[in-house]
Amino acid sequence: MNDLNQFIPLFLDGGWVVLIIGAAGMLARLATSKDPEDKNPVQVVKSMLAAMTASLVAWFIMEQFEIASMYKAIAYGLVGLNSPELLTGIVKITTGFAEDPTNFIKNIKSEGKPSKPVKKKTTKPKPRTKK
Repeated sequence: MNDLNQFIPLFLDGGWVVLIIGAAGMLARLATSKDPEDKNPVQVVKSMLAAMTASLVAWFIMEQFEIASMYKAIAYGLVGLNSPELLTGIVKITTGFAEDPTNFIKNIKSEGKPSKPVKKKTTKPKPRTKK
């Protein structure tokens, strides 16, 4: 896909299957949940829609690369399976950037290390004397 004009025809030609694969990943997660009674129908629908959306974004990105179809399908399923964590992480990162962009960029440049190294005070052990 070299042009965005090809996106819709390519999606209609076979990309829509990715939505089903992502939903199947979420369905597997919900089916193996330890507390399935904690999920109400609205939460299930929201989880399925989030999985389908995340898989669609993954399809849009991965369609650019020459990878075997089976590996792509596995990736789409895993994205659907882990979409709550992926979306929560993305929201956390973007919120951190929105709150203080300058500090966020400084932290990325310093790889999360504090800008000034903290010096630890070293104390010499007291000599032991016999009484």
